[in-house]
Amino acid sequence: MNAVLKGIAVIGLILYPFFVGYGLAEGHYAWVSVLLIALGMMRMFSKGNALLWPLTGFAILCGGLSLILKDHAWLKLYPVCMNVGALIIFSMTLIKPPSMIERLAEPDLPPEGVHWTRQVTKVWCGFFAINTLTALWTVYFAPMKVWVLYNGFISYVLMGILLLGEYVLRKRQQRLHQAQK
Repeated sequence: MNAVLKGIAVIGLILYPFFVGYGLAEGHYAWVSVLLIALGMMRMFSKGNALLWPLTGFAILCGGLSLILKDHAWLKLYPVCMNVGALIIFSMTLIKPPSMIERLAEPDLPPEGVHWTRQVTKVWCGFFAINTLTALWTVYFAPMKVWVLYNGFISYVLMGILLLGEYVLRKRQQRLHQAQK
């Protein structure tokens, strides 16, 4: 059941910008607020990685503030909060190693692998900083269609490109390192 809850929460949060776009277009932001809270609660009870709990808290906070304050802007701010949260999490792992990418990579990396993963973690921090500012811009200065397009599609494509680029470069780096041995 834990995996089912986690899966539903992840899919729901990925599709979240489309729910917001539809809900706000129809004037029904309250159900989107409740949905965001429910997805956050599902994620919380699925007992995922404790490092990601701030992201879960942001979902519940944004949904709750939207309901309490009757202000749909909090629904649009959720992707901003997610990027800020990811930036904080990745940055904290640079202060208190191992870095986030090292945690996700193969265990027992050689020193050059640890250095590589720290540098990649820094790149991800830069990405999350830029993505935060862009998402924030879409909240206050872009039409709803642009907000949905950026936060529901473009940011994921950019993330995928960064993931793919990192993977290709990591494999290249590993081959170069093995050739030097």
